[in-house]
Amino acid sequence: AVVRFAAVCAVMLLACLVSAHDDQRYDKLEAIPLFVDNVIPEDNPSESYRYYSLAFCKPEDEKHKSQTLGEVLQGSRKIYSPYDLRFDVDVPRTSLCTKNLTAADVASFRYAITHQYHFTMFYDEIPLRGYVGSVDPKTGDVHLFTHLHFKFSKNRDRVIPDEATKVLLPATSSTSGGNDVEVTFGYTAKWVDTEVTFEDRTANNEAEHDEGEVEIQWFSIVNSFVLVVLLTVFVVYIVLRTLNRDYQRYSLLEEEAEVEETGWKRLHADVFRFPKHRALFASIIGCGTQVMLIFVCMLTLAVIGVFYPHGRGTMIATVIFVYALTAVIAGYVSGSLYKKMGGLAWVHNVLLTMTLFVGPFFLVWAFLNTVAIGYGSTAALPFGTIVALFALYFLVTFPLTLAGALAGKNYSGDFDAPTRTKIAPREIPSAPWYRGVLAQLAVAGFLPFTAIFIELYYVFISLWGHRNFAPFGILYLVFIILIVVTACITIALTYVQLSHENHRWWWMSICSGGATAVFVYIYSLYFLVNESHMSGFMQISFYMGYMGILCYAVFLMLGSVGFYGSLTFVRLIYRNIKFD
Repeated sequence: AVVRFAAVCAVMLLACLVSAHDDQRYDKLEAIPLFVDNVIPEDNPSESYRYYSLAFCKPEDEKHKSQTLGEVLQGSRKIYSPYDLRFDVDVPRTSLCTKNLTAADVASFRYAITHQYHFTMFYDEIPLRGYVGSVDPKTGDVHLFTHLHFKFSKNRDRVIPDEATKVLLPATSSTSGGNDVEVTFGYTAKWVDTEVTFEDRTANNEAEHDEGEVEIQWFSIVNSFVLVVLLTVFVVYIVLRTLNRDYQRYSLLEEEAEVEETGWKRLHADVFRFPKHRALFASIIGCGTQVMLIFVCMLTLAVIGVFYPHGRGTMIATVIFVYALTAVIAGYVSGSLYKKMGGLAWVHNVLLTMTLFVGPFFLVWAFLNTVAIGYGSTAALPFGTIVALFALYFLVTFPLTLAGALAGKNYSGDFDAPTRTKIAPREIPSAPWYRGVLAQLAVAGFLPFTAIFIELYYVFISLWGHRNFAPFGILYLVFIILIVVTACITIALTYVQLSHENHRWWWMSICSGGATAVFVYIYSLYFLVNESHMSGFMQISFYMGYMGILCYAVFLMLGSVGFYGSLTFVRLIYRNIKFD
């Protein structure tokens, strides 16, 4: 009943999470509304403000367009504009309004222009962008663009976005003075024919990466792939060769009863000793598995072309929707593993699984949303959207996690360790610093990071810029490489740890796998300082906060990969050895 109720709620919310783009057809002279959206500083993509926060020409009564959850999450606040733009009708120079800008209005425009604010409009779901004004590089005079020239393309009865679809800004008005200024805003429009079909118009918008950039990405990914293959083969060869030597040595020692066991074989009575804090351990593996499924689902949908190129909000909403549905996986994996490890505090384990990721995310979001409210930014979520998200969590995510945990508790089998565990744990010998925890984590995190750091630059300029990431196939390949390298490195380090008679590999496998997330966060700091021009408390807060959450998710995912790889490896090597 719980699963059925959650499924019904999920289906009802699906319509709110995914935006539809209808195939619009228009007759000549038919009015197509132009929606004004927001104004955004060029260097601070999270710091979006309402279009009419600047003194542009307003309609008599502001009418907001109904928007999907994804658009609201993206910070979009579309409003019907007073522009009269009809299909296939050229518009001569037309005055929109004449405004007396006060000194405060002039100061706001000057600030927006000097900080390179650009506006966003939408015409038949086509985004149109332009700068508010410009600064003369020679004189330093500030000029406001007061006239917009729209260029549209059409193919029969459809609007087609191509190279001719744009907003030109030829007319300016000086705002260098500090006194009141009278400004007349106007516009013109020109329609041209194109051979591009409606079905191809999305593909035209995707090509934001030029061929040179794509070639660079493919070249880097091929280099990374070759490096990864060589590294993986090398690690597997060394481990298998060493294991084969160990097997032969142990076979000879079996004939001599008085010879003491050495190396990793000596740990057969301790290697499957369950770790401390089992509820937290199982919750990390459950949430990490869920995050990995989210990455796989999102990359698969992106590769097959489900997402609208400029609909970043749709991708955000889809992540939320997929997270809600995959909560049953997190509950099942966590509950199943916790039972196999002999855990008794089942309620504690379920609550940890439900809050392990959502808890930190909520705290970060609450702080950032408060900052956005203080700045008056559209990045702050409306109250109704907040209520909808809470409803999604408590009506879908919560019951699905509970249902998964119940299934894992009731239907999972035993741990089935290949060796028996003694009551008293074996003492762990001391190790030099270069075999310590920090050294192991540094190696475990650095090697996978080297395979992905070139592609990280393009991911970052997409996440924290005004560009769309088009070659998702490359990103998918990088993701696979990251998973494979993380598993191989963690297995190799687990073997080294066991060879030095340290049986506490459980938590180390998670930390070794997730160590790459620390390097990614360090790279994000480098990107902030050296590759971006972001500034201001709000933008830096958003960047640091959401990058922290993203790296936390990567830690959970790669930590689970490291554990699964290490557990499989440990089971395999101890299953092939005979013990007394």
